[in-house]
Amino acid sequence: MPLEKYHCDYCDKQFQDTPSARKRHLQGVQHQRARKLWFDSFKDPQQLQAENAGKAICTHFVKTGFCQFGDNCKYFHPIQNTEQHAGVPSGEQTTKQVVISSINLYILF
Repeated sequence: MPLEKYHCDYCDKQFQDTPSARKRHLQGVQHQRARKLWFDSFKDPQQLQAENAGKAICTHFVKTGFCQFGDNCKYFHPIQNTEQHAGVPSGEQTTKQVVISSINLYILF
């Protein structure tokens, strides 16, 4: 008799439903990250801002959009809002707006 499959809604993954496989998945970094993102999506933006108020901004993340430390970084990773302008032809320099608390940073790409 084949084993049942377990589907994780947070990660959108499916695997055999054995106690050891489920425990390994639920304790995994990717699942923990996906679960945190899911619950953070329901939080009020002001509440998220208050939680990260004391942290300095990760300059590497702001410059590149990636941080090697991910969620374990001791610095704050701001959510990036990209505004696309219809009148800007491709190949020209565009501006990306990063909203951090009440400060707006404009980064040229």
